[in-house]
Amino acid sequence: MKLYQFSWGIYPRRVHVYLKEKKITGMEMIEIDVIGQENRKPGYLEKNPTGGIPTLETEDGFTICQSSSIMQYLEDLYPAPDMRGSTPEARARTHDQLMLVNEAYNFAGICTFHASPLFSKMRLQNDEVARGMHSEYVRVLGSLETMAGERPYMGGETPSIADVAFFASEQFMRDLYQLELPATCARLEAIYHRFLLRPSAAPAAYPKFIVPLAPLRAF
Repeated sequence: MKLYQFSWGIYPRRVHVYLKEKKITGMEMIEIDVIGQENRKPGYLEKNPTGGIPTLETEDGFTICQSSSIMQYLEDLYPAPDMRGSTPEARARTHDQLMLVNEAYNFAGICTFHASPLFSKMRLQNDEVARGMHSEYVRVLGSLETMAGERPYMGGETPSIADVAFFASEQFMRDLYQLELPATCARLEAIYHRFLLRPSAAPAAYPKFIVPLAPLRAF
């Protein structure tokens, strides 16, 4: 199988952490030049019409175009250790949590577009939009905080794919944009720091020219 990715991106990061947690090896990593917009060129768009990254290409050429779908597909191929849930109820709860993670960090991503100097020359930024998206990010995280429960991870005693998606997304936002969890999310903060101790959590190396421009300005 081939994973089309860029090593430091938020969504490829989810898959990288997942692969380490599952101890899946032998996948071919194909680096996509996002700075040069290789993901917007016909060759890549034939594999993933959204232009999103990562894309998983199976041995028979079938492509999977979302990080959440990639993890769930690999769970079917590599069921041990279980990172989705052993009962229909547990799997449904993991899916609920994963969807909340996706929703929260989609809002966070739009907030960065309007509040990070990194994007100031690429789009017309709007403080009102940044505030609104941040508010939605906090709101959805509040729901995830409640659903996280009292165990070490959202998945229980060990991480689930929802924990992986949450950790990778939060690490990206925290390390690059300096956007941290709201103080009301004590459970999620504990899960983040617990996951941070795992071998899979070694941070990505971000391009040097991006790092000083990324942190959010006041909005």
